[in-house]
Amino acid sequence: EHKSFSSRICRPPVTLRVSIGRKESQSELVVSPGSFVEAVAHVSVQDWVPPRVLSHCSITIEFCCARKDSGSKELSLEEENNTPYVWCGQLRRTVDATEDENMDHRARVAFFQCGVFVVSACAKISGGGGIAEETWWAPHAETVKVEKEI
Repeated sequence: EHKSFSSRICRPPVTLRVSIGRKESQSELVVSPGSFVEAVAHVSVQDWVPPRVLSHCSITIEFCCARKDSGSKELSLEEENNTPYVWCGQLRRTVDATEDENMDHRARVAFFQCGVFVVSACAKISGGGGIAEETWWAPHAETVKVEKEI
């Protein structure tokens, strides 16, 4: 591998993984309306990123959630316009991109409507006094299915 950055251009400078307490054997986490899920973003900087670059950067970790079936004809206008979920806690956390800093972040999301939702996170790397910025998303989102108890 060539030592220039261009040979690594497709490799993200951060590793980002989102977890919501789902067991490995489950494809989705099933909860009832009114329940909350604790989302955790596990972030670390790749070892190939030079320390001199890290010293001038900050990383902002941010959560997001979306209804998977948004815009579907099965949802009434009222359901589409009501708030299906609410984040509790800090959605964003900004840290210095130094190697010794713990960059994990957590927040809770409470669900109020039935449906299938995806929870993910991104890491926004800022440097050069805010002039340069990159956003890297977690490669896999977690799925939450909200359904009424039988």
